[in-house]
Amino acid sequence: MNENTTPREYFPDAIRAYLMLLGIPFHLSLIYSSHPWAINSHHPSLVFTLLNDFIHAFRMQVFFVISGYFSFMLYQRPERLYWLQVLLERVVIPLLSAIPLIILPQLFLLKNYTPKLQDWHLLTIYQKINVAIWEVISHLWFLLTLTLFTGICFYWFKKIKNNAPLVPFFINEINNIGKVSLLLVLYALGYSIIRRALFILNPEIFFSSVFNFFFMETLFYLPFFLLGAYSFVYPQLKQLFIVFSPGALLASLFLFLAYYTNQHLNTADFFPLNWI
Repeated sequence: MNENTTPREYFPDAIRAYLMLLGIPFHLSLIYSSHPWAINSHHPSLVFTLLNDFIHAFRMQVFFVISGYFSFMLYQRPERLYWLQVLLERVVIPLLSAIPLIILPQLFLLKNYTPKLQDWHLLTIYQKINVAIWEVISHLWFLLTLTLFTGICFYWFKKIKNNAPLVPFFINEINNIGKVSLLLVLYALGYSIIRRALFILNPEIFFSSVFNFFFMETLFYLPFFLLGAYSFVYPQLKQLFIVFSPGALLASLFLFLAYYTNQHLNTADFFPLNWI
């Protein structure tokens, strides 16, 4: 008897692993780039700055697309509670394990051997708690975000699965990678408007670690996670990402130039009224 099993997709799984490995050159290049970091070289390198910005421009967005894809693949199993249990084990256990093994030693080194936390004794109780949350979550923010996505999509995926035979209008309309990009640009514009409005109304809120990790990061990356889930449900959407597009390559180079320009020129020194 032949059993019908879903073949393992090694290619996206390998990409996700490589994206995680890119975190090593990304964080190392921060030291020698022009971006402020806990430890910075006195002679910033343009090469390392470009490398850092290049990796940062796509790494986590693609990671969340692939994570959403595999998350919905696992959701196809009959037991939703099993799906929830497996994902939480794969995300929450590494998150909690890394805090004493990696993050607390890192916090100790930052406090005692770098100028980053030299004013610790001057902080209020609230400020100390806030800074501690920033530093404890630190590089593990994506695990926290995946945990939040798991909770959000526990019910959202059920709706997507039940409505799978009825292809949504926007899926039918997306027949090229340009339209996918346009939707993401429109979402990013809406995100920027929300961010700007919050900055005008209450700028101090962006100093809150809880607000940034639980709201802003979730709001920013959720469409990428859902895009991955929809790509699993509708093969025509997935096909857009695995077919080479010369136009997409040229557009990505232009968008990277725009991203780099915004990162380094859209500052108070050049534009006193900058808002991004």
